[in-house]
Amino acid sequence: MLMEQPSSGSEAGPRALFVSPHLDDVALSCGGTVVHAARAGEATVVTVFAGVPGGDLSDFARFQHERWGTGPDAVLVRRAEDARAMALLGARYRWLEYPDAIYRGRLYLSDDELFGPLKPDDLPVQEAVIRDLSAICAHGGFSQVYLPLSVGGHVDHRLCAAAARPLAAHGVTVFFYEDFPYAARPGTVERRIGELDLPIEPCIEAIDDVIETRLAAVACYASQLPTIFRHYGDPSSVIRAAAASVRPGGYGERLWQLRRDPFAADPGTALRAN
Repeated sequence: MLMEQPSSGSEAGPRALFVSPHLDDVALSCGGTVVHAARAGEATVVTVFAGVPGGDLSDFARFQHERWGTGPDAVLVRRAEDARAMALLGARYRWLEYPDAIYRGRLYLSDDELFGPLKPDDLPVQEAVIRDLSAICAHGGFSQVYLPLSVGGHVDHRLCAAAARPLAAHGVTVFFYEDFPYAARPGTVERRIGELDLPIEPCIEAIDDVIETRLAAVACYASQLPTIFRHYGDPSSVIRAAAASVRPGGYGERLWQLRRDPFAADPGTALRAN
Protein backbone atom coordinates (compact mmCIF):
# COMPACT_ATOMS: atom_id res chain seq x y z
CA MET A 1 0.00 0.00 0.00
CA LEU A 2 1.62 3.27 -1.14
CA MET A 3 0.32 6.62 0.04
CA GLU A 4 1.33 9.73 -1.86
CA GLN A 5 1.95 12.99 -0.06
CA PRO A 6 2.54 16.38 -1.66
CA SER A 7 6.28 16.88 -2.03
CA SER A 8 7.87 20.23 -1.27
CA GLY A 9 11.24 19.04 -2.56
CA SER A 10 12.85 18.88 -5.96
CA GLU A 11 11.77 15.99 -8.18
CA ALA A 12 15.29 16.01 -9.64
CA GLY A 13 16.87 15.64 -6.19
CA PRO A 14 17.99 12.44 -4.45
CA ARG A 15 15.43 9.79 -3.57
CA ALA A 16 15.75 8.46 -0.04
CA LEU A 17 14.05 5.37 1.38
CA PHE A 18 13.58 5.11 5.14
CA VAL A 19 12.82 1.63 6.47
CA SER A 20 10.69 1.61 9.61
CA PRO A 21 10.11 -1.71 11.37
CA HIS A 22 6.93 -0.43 13.02
CA LEU A 23 4.46 2.40 12.63
CA ASP A 24 6.49 5.01 14.55
CA ASP A 25 10.19 4.04 14.45
CA VAL A 26 11.43 6.39 11.71
CA ALA A 27 9.60 9.43 13.09
CA LEU A 28 10.92 8.66 16.57
CA SER A 29 14.49 8.08 15.46
CA CYS A 30 15.32 10.31 12.49
CA GLY A 31 12.31 12.48 11.69
CA GLY A 32 14.48 15.53 11.10
CA THR A 33 16.53 13.71 8.49
CA VAL A 34 13.29 12.68 6.76
CA VAL A 35 12.16 16.32 6.54
CA HIS A 36 15.47 17.37 5.01
CA ALA A 37 15.38 14.48 2.52
CA ALA A 38 11.83 15.40 1.50
CA ARG A 39 12.85 19.01 0.93
CA ALA A 40 15.96 18.09 -1.05
CA GLY A 41 14.27 15.54 -3.30
CA GLU A 42 11.95 12.78 -2.17
CA ALA A 43 11.58 10.83 1.07
CA THR A 44 9.58 7.60 1.26
CA VAL A 45 9.02 5.73 4.52
CA VAL A 46 8.33 2.01 4.20
CA THR A 47 6.93 0.40 7.34
CA VAL A 48 7.63 -3.31 7.12
CA PHE A 49 5.62 -4.83 9.96
CA ALA A 50 2.37 -2.95 9.38
CA GLY A 51 0.07 -5.84 8.44
CA VAL A 52 -3.37 -6.28 9.96
CA PRO A 53 -3.30 -9.52 11.99
CA GLY A 54 -5.53 -12.42 11.07
CA GLY A 55 -6.78 -15.26 13.23
CA ASP A 56 -6.72 -15.53 17.00
CA LEU A 57 -4.41 -13.26 18.93
CA SER A 58 -2.14 -14.45 21.71
CA ASP A 59 -2.70 -13.25 25.26
CA PHE A 60 0.46 -11.16 24.88
CA ALA A 61 -0.90 -9.38 21.80
CA ARG A 62 -4.20 -8.69 23.58
CA PHE A 63 -2.25 -7.34 26.55
CA GLN A 64 -0.42 -4.94 24.23
CA HIS A 65 -3.72 -3.71 22.80
CA GLU A 66 -5.04 -3.10 26.30
CA ARG A 67 -2.09 -1.01 27.39
CA TRP A 68 -2.17 0.93 24.12
CA GLY A 69 -5.89 1.61 24.61
CA THR A 70 -6.62 0.71 20.99
CA GLY A 71 -8.78 -2.40 21.29
CA PRO A 72 -8.74 -5.00 18.50
CA ASP A 73 -8.26 -2.37 15.76
CA ALA A 74 -4.75 -1.54 16.97
CA VAL A 75 -3.08 -1.66 13.55
CA LEU A 76 -5.75 0.55 11.96
CA VAL A 77 -5.37 3.07 14.78
CA ARG A 78 -1.61 3.02 14.39
CA ARG A 79 -1.83 3.43 10.62
CA ALA A 80 -3.96 6.53 11.10
CA GLU A 81 -1.38 7.93 13.52
CA ASP A 82 1.38 7.17 11.03
CA ALA A 83 -0.44 8.90 8.19
CA ARG A 84 -0.71 12.09 10.24
CA ALA A 85 2.97 11.94 11.18
CA MET A 86 4.11 11.38 7.59
CA ALA A 87 2.08 14.37 6.44
CA LEU A 88 3.93 16.55 8.94
CA LEU A 89 7.31 15.18 7.80
CA GLY A 90 6.41 15.68 4.13
CA ALA A 91 7.15 12.03 3.34
CA ARG A 92 5.50 9.53 1.08
CA TYR A 93 4.79 6.29 2.86
CA ARG A 94 4.11 2.65 2.23
CA TRP A 95 2.81 -0.05 4.57
CA LEU A 96 3.90 -3.62 3.93
CA GLU A 97 1.68 -6.47 5.07
CA TYR A 98 4.09 -8.38 7.30
CA PRO A 99 2.57 -8.81 10.78
CA ASP A 100 4.32 -7.39 13.82
CA ALA A 101 6.22 -9.96 15.91
CA ILE A 102 3.42 -9.99 18.51
CA TYR A 103 1.06 -11.24 15.80
CA ARG A 104 3.28 -13.98 14.35
CA GLY A 105 1.54 -16.91 15.99
CA ARG A 106 3.08 -17.88 19.30
CA LEU A 107 6.70 -17.08 18.46
CA TYR A 108 7.01 -14.06 20.75
CA LEU A 109 4.90 -14.10 23.90
CA SER A 110 6.72 -11.63 26.17
CA ASP A 111 8.92 -8.55 26.12
CA ASP A 112 11.89 -10.80 26.88
CA GLU A 113 11.19 -12.81 23.73
CA LEU A 114 10.65 -9.69 21.61
CA PHE A 115 14.12 -8.53 22.58
CA GLY A 116 15.68 -11.99 22.55
CA PRO A 117 17.03 -14.29 19.85
CA LEU A 118 15.34 -14.51 16.48
CA LYS A 119 13.20 -17.63 16.28
CA PRO A 120 14.17 -20.10 13.51
CA ASP A 121 10.64 -19.89 12.06
CA ASP A 122 11.32 -16.22 11.31
CA LEU A 123 14.23 -16.86 8.94
CA PRO A 124 11.90 -17.11 5.90
CA VAL A 125 10.41 -13.76 6.97
CA GLN A 126 13.86 -12.23 7.02
CA GLU A 127 14.64 -13.50 3.53
CA ALA A 128 11.30 -12.20 2.21
CA VAL A 129 11.82 -8.77 3.79
CA ILE A 130 15.27 -8.51 2.20
CA ARG A 131 13.85 -9.45 -1.20
CA ASP A 132 11.03 -6.90 -0.90
CA LEU A 133 13.29 -4.07 0.21
CA SER A 134 15.75 -4.85 -2.58
CA ALA A 135 12.91 -4.78 -5.13
CA ILE A 136 11.53 -1.52 -3.73
CA CYS A 137 14.96 0.11 -3.98
CA ALA A 138 15.53 -1.13 -7.51
CA HIS A 139 12.10 -0.26 -8.87
CA GLY A 140 11.87 3.07 -7.04
CA GLY A 141 15.29 4.32 -8.07
CA PHE A 142 16.32 5.08 -4.49
CA SER A 143 19.94 6.16 -4.13
CA GLN A 144 19.93 6.17 -0.32
CA VAL A 145 18.34 3.85 2.20
CA TYR A 146 18.11 4.32 5.95
CA LEU A 147 17.83 1.21 8.14
CA PRO A 148 17.45 0.79 11.90
CA LEU A 149 20.71 0.12 13.71
CA SER A 150 18.53 -2.12 15.90
CA VAL A 151 19.70 -0.61 19.15
CA GLY A 152 17.73 -2.39 21.84
CA GLY A 153 17.62 -5.66 19.92
CA HIS A 154 13.93 -5.92 19.01
CA VAL A 155 13.59 -8.85 16.59
CA ASP A 156 11.68 -6.82 13.99
CA HIS A 157 14.38 -4.14 14.00
CA ARG A 158 17.08 -6.77 13.50
CA LEU A 159 15.14 -8.33 10.63
CA CYS A 160 15.20 -4.96 8.85
CA ALA A 161 18.86 -4.25 9.67
CA ALA A 162 19.83 -7.55 8.03
CA ALA A 163 19.08 -5.99 4.63
CA ALA A 164 22.17 -3.76 4.85
CA ARG A 165 24.70 -5.89 2.97
CA PRO A 166 22.32 -7.00 0.18
CA LEU A 167 21.23 -3.40 -0.41
CA ALA A 168 24.84 -2.19 -0.42
CA ALA A 169 25.61 -4.89 -2.98
CA HIS A 170 22.95 -3.28 -5.21
CA GLY A 171 24.97 -0.06 -5.12
CA VAL A 172 22.64 1.77 -2.73
CA THR A 173 24.19 4.07 -0.14
CA VAL A 174 23.15 2.61 3.22
CA PHE A 175 22.79 4.53 6.45
CA PHE A 176 21.77 3.25 9.86
CA TYR A 177 19.73 5.43 12.19
CA GLU A 178 19.86 5.04 15.97
CA ASP A 179 16.61 3.50 17.18
CA PHE A 180 14.90 5.80 19.64
CA PRO A 181 14.33 5.82 22.56
CA TYR A 182 16.58 2.77 23.06
CA ALA A 183 19.58 4.83 21.94
CA ALA A 184 19.01 7.21 24.87
CA ARG A 185 20.39 4.62 27.27
CA PRO A 186 24.14 5.10 27.83
CA GLY A 187 26.30 2.54 26.08
CA THR A 188 23.55 0.93 23.99
CA VAL A 189 24.69 2.37 20.66
CA GLU A 190 28.31 1.42 21.22
CA ARG A 191 27.30 -2.09 22.25
CA ARG A 192 25.21 -2.55 19.13
CA ILE A 193 27.98 -1.29 16.83
CA GLY A 194 30.30 -3.87 18.34
CA GLU A 195 27.76 -6.62 17.70
CA LEU A 196 27.26 -5.63 14.07
CA ASP A 197 30.96 -5.69 13.21
CA LEU A 198 30.35 -3.69 10.03
CA PRO A 199 32.49 -0.94 8.45
CA ILE A 200 30.39 2.08 9.41
CA GLU A 201 31.24 5.72 9.97
CA PRO A 202 29.26 8.30 11.96
CA CYS A 203 27.80 11.45 10.46
CA ILE A 204 25.63 14.11 12.05
CA GLU A 205 22.50 15.60 10.50
CA ALA A 206 21.89 19.06 11.98
CA ILE A 207 18.17 19.40 12.71
CA ASP A 208 17.95 22.76 14.48
CA ASP A 209 15.50 23.99 11.86
CA VAL A 210 13.21 20.94 12.05
CA ILE A 211 13.35 19.73 15.66
CA GLU A 212 9.84 21.07 16.27
CA THR A 213 8.53 19.22 13.22
CA ARG A 214 10.08 15.98 14.46
CA LEU A 215 8.48 16.48 17.88
CA ALA A 216 5.08 17.22 16.33
CA ALA A 217 5.32 14.05 14.24
CA VAL A 218 6.26 11.96 17.27
CA ALA A 219 3.27 13.35 19.17
CA CYS A 220 0.99 11.81 16.53
CA TYR A 221 1.67 8.33 17.94
CA ALA A 222 -0.51 8.86 20.99
CA SER A 223 -1.33 5.18 21.44
CA GLN A 224 2.33 4.21 21.67
CA LEU A 225 4.14 6.95 23.58
CA PRO A 226 3.07 6.03 27.15
CA THR A 227 4.35 2.48 26.64
CA ILE A 228 7.48 3.32 24.65
CA PHE A 229 8.65 6.05 27.04
CA ARG A 230 7.52 4.46 30.32
CA HIS A 231 11.15 4.00 31.40
CA TYR A 232 12.52 7.22 29.87
CA GLY A 233 10.32 10.19 30.76
CA ASP A 234 8.54 12.89 28.80
CA PRO A 235 9.02 12.16 25.07
CA SER A 236 9.73 15.73 23.98
CA SER A 237 12.22 16.30 26.78
CA VAL A 238 14.02 13.02 26.16
CA ILE A 239 14.24 13.65 22.40
CA ARG A 240 15.51 17.21 22.88
CA ALA A 241 18.16 16.08 25.34
CA ALA A 242 19.37 13.29 23.07
CA ALA A 243 19.47 15.55 20.01
CA ALA A 244 21.43 18.16 21.98
CA SER A 245 23.94 15.56 23.19
CA VAL A 246 24.61 14.48 19.60
CA ARG A 247 25.32 18.03 18.45
CA PRO A 248 26.37 20.34 21.31
CA GLY A 249 25.16 23.88 20.78
CA GLY A 250 22.27 22.72 18.60
CA TYR A 251 20.26 19.63 17.73
CA GLY A 252 21.33 16.67 15.63
CA GLU A 253 20.59 13.11 14.56
CA ARG A 254 23.54 10.75 14.36
CA LEU A 255 23.59 8.36 11.43
CA TRP A 256 26.07 5.62 10.53
CA GLN A 257 27.08 5.22 6.90
CA LEU A 258 27.97 1.74 5.68
CA ARG A 259 31.01 1.50 3.41
CA ARG A 260 29.95 -0.86 0.67
CA ASP A 261 33.34 -1.49 -0.94
CA PRO A 262 34.06 -4.67 1.11
CA PHE A 263 30.90 -6.40 -0.13
CA ALA A 264 30.70 -8.60 -3.21
CA ALA A 265 28.09 -7.57 -5.74
CA ASP A 266 25.68 -10.34 -4.85
CA PRO A 267 22.20 -8.81 -4.51
CA GLY A 268 20.73 -12.19 -3.65
CA THR A 269 22.75 -12.52 -0.47
CA ALA A 270 20.56 -12.87 2.62
CA LEU A 271 21.88 -12.46 6.14
CA ARG A 272 20.77 -13.87 9.42
CA ALA A 273 19.69 -11.16 11.84
CA ASN A 274 22.50 -10.45 14.27
